Amino acid sequence: MAPQACPKRHAWMSGLAGAAGTMSSRFSYLIPKLEAAPLLETPFPHVEIQGFLAARDFEQLVNHPQIRLGPKRRTEALLTALAASGYAPIEFPGAITSAADYLDWLAGHSDRRPHATTEGFGMVYRLQRPEGLIEELQAFLHSDAFTNCLTKKFGISRPVTPEIGVQKYLHGYEISPHPDIRRKALTFMLNANSEPGSETEEIHTRYLVLKDKWRFIGRFWKRYPQLDRSWLPWDWCETSKEQRSNNSIVIFSPANDTLHAIRADYDHLGFQRTQVYGNLWYGGDHPPLYDSAHFRWPAPVREALAWRMIAAQKARSTAACRRMRGSRLGEKLHALRRGRAAPDG
Repeated sequence: MAPQACPKRHAWMSGLAGAAGTMSSRFSYLIPKLEAAPLLETPFPHVEIQGFLAARDFEQLVNHPQIRLGPKRRTEALLTALAASGYAPIEFPGAITSAADYLDWLAGHSDRRPHATTEGFGMVYRLQRPEGLIEELQAFLHSDAFTNCLTKKFGISRPVTPEIGVQKYLHGYEISPHPDIRRKALTFMLNANSEPGSETEEIHTRYLVLKDKWRFIGRFWKRYPQLDRSWLPWDWCETSKEQRSNNSIVIFSPANDTLHAIRADYDHLGFQRTQVYGNLWYGGDHPPLYDSAHFRWPAPVREALAWRMIAAQKARSTAACRRMRGSRLGEKLHALRRGRAAPDG
């Protein structure tokens, strides 16, 4: 498999590039708040801050016309409203970009599964033309001051490039447990939902740990840094915590144990799951990374034996095998169960 591609630069980012060295005084209070936040260790090292934005700022944010779109009767009307408000569908894990295919799936006319470890998919819309308060907030989050605060907090010394935007995630959006790819230096998610009752909806990010019999996967990723990390089946993990609170932010630097996942099952006509979502990407030269399924295992290795034993155990459950078949890790299990070596990357 070819090395991982660099993240795409979205249209709205070009407008912020010139402002990367500046910082709005309106949001400068976020720097000391982040500096003072403790680093939590469970289920993995991360920062979680409740009430991240000041109450006045958050109220203005969630009531901004580009966030609160108002109730719609049909999904077609919602998609039209998203476009009129400056949003566009983006290529994003757990989502597709074709509105026609999405509407077909919603109507029950398609059993398409973009990923073998998930049951469905949604659409993710990113705000391309932020206005007013949102533009000011994004400029601050994209500033050198905020980036430097994040990298210092998490001990990141390599050069990074920020990518930040407001995103809306429609019903069906799903990413099974995964720790994030190695090119990603840091990620943060700020809940900014316009519906006061959003905390009870099934739209929130879960933070997970591997079940005992699958914990060797983390050791496998640690032992083979030339392999990128991949999605896992839901039933290989268990939820440790959920990020349900509005105006809460979770920040972490991806590692072999930073498992998180989301399955959005809700009525998106009343409101849409909305986040201020950001990543820091490692820049410059980096070694090529290959998918776990495209790796020739040295023999014998302890991990290969473990994969083989678990594959045989999983084969006793037809339903479980169907969920795994076609997934990156499932392909490796299937190959080992049949006694075949995986192809080189």
